[in-house]
Amino acid sequence: MHRDVLRYLRLSLPHGFVIQHTPNKPRSAIQGTREKGLGAIKGWPDLAVYGPGPDGPGVWFAEIKAPGGHVSPEQREVHERLMDCGFAVRIVRSVDDMRKAVRDWRLPTNDMLIRDTSGRTA
Repeated sequence: MHRDVLRYLRLSLPHGFVIQHTPNKPRSAIQGTREKGLGAIKGWPDLAVYGPGPDGPGVWFAEIKAPGGHVSPEQREVHERLMDCGFAVRIVRSVDDMRKAVRDWRLPTNDMLIRDTSGRTA
């Protein structure tokens, strides 16, 4: 599902957007300690979308969860901190959830299911 969401974003957002995945699952305790020392934050969202938004450049975050998957306490805390800073964070369980987030965030899109006749997002 993660790859499907990533594919959707890469196909639907216009040129100029950057979609970035942050791996946050070290393979070992040693690697985890190294990553934490380099700034890794437990609970950081899976995807960040960088690009021109309705109010200028912005960053939007998506936490990808399998259906039935749960947000950890660390994820909840990080998401709340990001939202307190003014960033949008969305829990995404399907491509349709991601589509709704793109619409709600009012991002420009090539997705004809959420464009109005003027070419802007609905």
